[in-house]
Amino acid sequence: MNRIRESLRGLLLAAVLILGLVAPAMAGDKVTLKDGRTFEGTITREENGYVWMKVSSGGMEMFFSPGDITSVERDAATPRTPDPAAAAPAVKDAPPKARKSGVPRIAILTLGEVDKEMVGVYITADSLKSIIPALEEEGVTDVVFKIYSGGGYAIEPEKISDVIENEYKPRFRTVAWIESAISAAAMSMHCIEEIYFMPQGNYGACTMWSGALVAAKGRTLEEALYLMERISQRGHYNPFIMHSMQVSDPLSVTFDQDGKPNWSQDESGQYIVNPAGQILTFNAATAEKYKFSRGTARTHEELAKLMGYQEVEFVGEKVPGIPWPVCKADQELRKFRDRTRLDETHMRNYRDGYQSNVQVAQSVQDRQERGKFVGKARTFLDKIEATVKNNPNMAIVIGFGPDDFKLWMAEQRRLLRDLMK
Repeated sequence: MNRIRESLRGLLLAAVLILGLVAPAMAGDKVTLKDGRTFEGTITREENGYVWMKVSSGGMEMFFSPGDITSVERDAATPRTPDPAAAAPAVKDAPPKARKSGVPRIAILTLGEVDKEMVGVYITADSLKSIIPALEEEGVTDVVFKIYSGGGYAIEPEKISDVIENEYKPRFRTVAWIESAISAAAMSMHCIEEIYFMPQGNYGACTMWSGALVAAKGRTLEEALYLMERISQRGHYNPFIMHSMQVSDPLSVTFDQDGKPNWSQDESGQYIVNPAGQILTFNAATAEKYKFSRGTARTHEELAKLMGYQEVEFVGEKVPGIPWPVCKADQELRKFRDRTRLDETHMRNYRDGYQSNVQVAQSVQDRQERGKFVGKARTFLDKIEATVKNNPNMAIVIGFGPDDFKLWMAEQRRLLRDLMK
């Protein structure tokens, strides 16, 4: 527990109480909690039983978890602020289109976008698994993972690979379309046999770093190399390819009379793919030349032709600014990234608000007055918990492993209870 307290002290250093000086909201809604307290104001957001309310007294926004709520009374005349996740381009509700029998139905799933690209934060195994029912509901036969990511947490590629191998491949023809897949992103896609590139695509540079850009070595590196040997087998790739993306070993290739590549972990082959002392990264041209990719496609229509189709249906609806139809599953991924972005942006405020209110509560002698600050601290703690519930890897973002975070949460709940004794 001492180690967890020290982690918390470091994370919440120089905390500032954030109350938000805003005009009072008109009381129209009421939330009653199991401990008997009631709050009146305007409900600004509701999601999966969680409630956000701007209270009429002081204008502060409060957050309530489902387990703490007894009842919610709503004034239908009170305007609602839209869920921030709704900022993602909406798929229009439209009459179902007649499906052509025997025609492949392709769904393009976007993994990452500018400023929302980190593997393990914006690209996760859990989010990919959760959208499978939506794909099945729309009768998808083929899934294209269009990836844009410069890397991320090393703990996530194995999880993503497991979901693709065990959940996607048995259900769909599964394809990767590479705009950028660096480090953990390339490791996550490496189990897919059918890889295509965009003209600007790049793939590789799977070195591992920790702390102040210290390269992984020893057992950590050995485990990573072994992991990617197994994942290379899933994608039917020679393990030498990923090995040269992880460490600066040479790689060469010789093509036999049938055009089949034979790889060597040295520079003795017909073509030197990666010289000694460098880390391998494919671009669209080299990936195709050395038969790592199946080809290069600028558009989704070109991609369908490379996949061997003369006639296909791309699942989804037209959305301004997006060059292909957006299916329901991809809409969910976009909403997930938007929620995660919002949570990541606000997490520091949540942590600082929690610690500041705890510090004030510990210094107040009057129990009733102390309860006000404990209530505020509990609100911020609930927000931290909800953020991690939406994306468990957010615990890593704030400095905890999943087990440490659970222990810390339990300790903080006890602390708040003890403050009210």
